[in-house]
Amino acid sequence: MNTILNCCIQHVHRKCMFGDRMKRILLFFIVIVLTALLPCALHAQKRLHTDEWVDIPALEKKQNAWRFDDTGSNPKVMQESESIDVGYYKLDLVIEPQNRLLSGSVVVKGRSKVSNLKNIVLNLDERMIVDAVTGDAQHFTHSANLLEIALNSTLGQSEEFTVEIFYHGTPAGGGFGGFGFNSQAEEPVIWSLSEPYFARTWWPCKDYPNDKADSVDIVLTVPEHLTAVSNGSLVEVISNEDQTSTFHWHEKYPITTYLVSVAITNYAKYSQWFKYSPDDSMEITNYIYPAKLEDAKIHLASLPEIMAFFHETFGPYPFLDEKYGIAQFPWGGGMEHQTISSQGSFVEYLNAHELAHQWFGDLITTANWQDIWLNEGFATYSEALYYEHANGTDYYHEYMARMSVKYSEPIYRADTTSVNSIFNRIVYYKGAWVVHMLRKVLGDETFFALLKAYTSDARFAYGNVTTTSFKEFCEKFSGRELDWFFNQWIFGTGQPAYRYEWDVKNENNSFVVDLRIEQTQVDQHQLFTMPVEILISSETQDTLVTILNDQETQQLRIPVSFPPRYLTLDPDNWILKDVDTLSTIDDGKVRLGIELKQNFPNPFYDKTTIDFNLYRTVAYVELKIFNTRGQFVHQQHIDLPNLGSNSFQWDGTNFNGTKVTSGVYIYQIESPIFNAKMKMVHLH
Repeated sequence: MNTILNCCIQHVHRKCMFGDRMKRILLFFIVIVLTALLPCALHAQKRLHTDEWVDIPALEKKQNAWRFDDTGSNPKVMQESESIDVGYYKLDLVIEPQNRLLSGSVVVKGRSKVSNLKNIVLNLDERMIVDAVTGDAQHFTHSANLLEIALNSTLGQSEEFTVEIFYHGTPAGGGFGGFGFNSQAEEPVIWSLSEPYFARTWWPCKDYPNDKADSVDIVLTVPEHLTAVSNGSLVEVISNEDQTSTFHWHEKYPITTYLVSVAITNYAKYSQWFKYSPDDSMEITNYIYPAKLEDAKIHLASLPEIMAFFHETFGPYPFLDEKYGIAQFPWGGGMEHQTISSQGSFVEYLNAHELAHQWFGDLITTANWQDIWLNEGFATYSEALYYEHANGTDYYHEYMARMSVKYSEPIYRADTTSVNSIFNRIVYYKGAWVVHMLRKVLGDETFFALLKAYTSDARFAYGNVTTTSFKEFCEKFSGRELDWFFNQWIFGTGQPAYRYEWDVKNENNSFVVDLRIEQTQVDQHQLFTMPVEILISSETQDTLVTILNDQETQQLRIPVSFPPRYLTLDPDNWILKDVDTLSTIDDGKVRLGIELKQNFPNPFYDKTTIDFNLYRTVAYVELKIFNTRGQFVHQQHIDLPNLGSNSFQWDGTNFNGTKVTSGVYIYQIESPIFNAKMKMVHLH
C-alpha cells in the first residue's frame, strides 16, 4: 500500500500542559527500565498490594509439566464420543477422607447425534473401579481410561439414553490437579481441580469442553462436621443416622465437565451482598478455613465492587439467581469453578481474575484447548480493566506493561497433551495483550459494546466459542475485516520490533518531521500490520498522529505547526512490541534544543565551519571561542536564527583580526535558553 495512504495521517492537535503528557511518557519509561532491572523471573509476575509477587500461570492451576494421554487424539474414540450429546449428569458420591476413598454413582442422560448408535464411550481413569452399569446398558468394558458401554438397543438420531455407573476408588491426584485429599488445622480438605482433562480422574463423563450438560446435580455425603460445597444452588442438607451429612447442590445452567467442583472441609461461611438493582441483591457466599476467616474478610472486602464493575462492563452476572462465592482450597492460586471459585489465596487481582472467568470461561467456554486464550486472556485482561476503573488510566497501562515481554510462540496451542503447554504464560499475558490491542483497534465505544453483545449472544452464552467464531463475531459487530489482526497475533509468532529515526526541517516557516520506521524482528517471516500512534510534542503543544504500519521500511513526512522537541512511538503502549530509536537527533540534544556538530575541517589552518541544528525558536545565538586558559578570543552573533540547519565560519583570528596561536580551542553556542560547547584544534 502506498505510504501516503498508510499514513492516513490523523492529527489530534491539543493545547496541553507539557507536564501531564510527558509525565505519562516518563512513567512508562520508568516502568520499562525497572522491569528490565528486576530478576528475570519478574516478567511473569504481578505485584500484590502487599508488594509480594506471584506468578499466576504457575500458581493458578498447573504447577507441574504433566503429560496426559489424551484419548481424544484417537480418531475412533473421538468419533464415538462425538456421536452423543450429554444433557444431564447426577453425581451421587460418598467421600471418606480417612480412607481417601470416593464411591457412589453417576447418572448420564443424553441423546444420539447419529443413526444406528450401539455404544457410548465415556472417559474414566482406569484406576477407578467400575462395579456396575445400569439403565440402558447391556454390558461395559473399562480399559485405557475409557468406559465403553454397549446399549441394550440401537438408537436412531436424537433418541435418548440413560445409564448409571456405579464405581469406587481413590482418584488420581497430586501436584497437577484431579482430586485431592489434604488437611488444614488437622481437618481434612477434599477438593477437585479438573481442568483440562482431570474430571475423568474422579467421575465418568464425556470429558471435553465442547459438550456442556444442560444441568447437573451434585450430591455429596461427608462426615457430619464437614461442609461440602459445589456448583449452583444448595437444594438441601440431610443429617444422616450414620454421623454423615448429605449436601445436594443443583446447577441449572449449562456446565462443562472441568467446571464441576467439589470442596469439602470444616468451612466457616462468610457472606457478602452484591446489589445489582435498587430492590435486589445476590448473596456472595464464601467458604473459608476457620483460622483464615478474619484475613479473608480483609482481602475479600472489594469483591462486591469488582462484581458490580464486571456486571456493568460485561453484562449481567450469568448466574444471578444462584450464587457466587469462593471456596478455599490448598493451592496458591485459583480455579474458576462455575458459581464457586476455588482459591488458595485472596489477593485482589486473583479475586478479579477468577470472577471474570464466570463470564469468560464459564458462561462462554472455549470449545477446545487450542483456543484457551479466550478464557485466560480475557480473565487476565479483566484484572487490568478493574484496576483502570479503581485506580485510573495510568495504573491500567502500568499493569499491562508488567505483562509486556517477548513471546516467541503462537497463542494458539497446537500441543494440547501437555498441561504446561496449554496453560502457558503466553496464553495468559499475551492473550491479555491481544484483548488490549483489540480494544485500541476497535476504539473504546465499539469495544465495550462488543463485550456486552458477546456475552449475551445466543451463539455463545452458556455455550462454546473458538477463535474463528469470535473473530467472525468481532468482524460482524464492528463492520471491519480482522483476519490480519487475528492471524498475526493468535496464529503468528513473536511481536513487531520497531526501529525509528527522525529529524526536523524548517520549510517555508513551517516544520516537517521526517520519520523513518523499520520492522526489524529477527527470525520471523511475517510483517505486522498495526495502527501506530506517533506523539510529536513541545512544552506547550502536541500532535498525535496515527499511521498504518505494514511495511518493512516506511518513510513519512509529517507537517506540524510548532517546533517539536520530542517524538514518541506508541506513547500509551497499546502495542506489544520492541522499540529501538536510532535517531539522527541525539535525544539529549533534542531536549536542549540544539545539536552542535564537530567543526570541519578539524584540525584546520585557514578556516573552519561550525554547523549546528536548532529545534527551538530563539531570539539569537552567539558563537564564543575561548582558549584553554579561559581567555575570550572571538565572538559572532546571529539574530532570529532558522530552525534546523545553521552555521558559523571562523578564520582563526581574534578580536583584533590577528591569527591566534596553534592549540586547542573551545567553541560555544549560546542563546537565552541553552548553550552547548565542543573542542577544536587550530594549526598556525
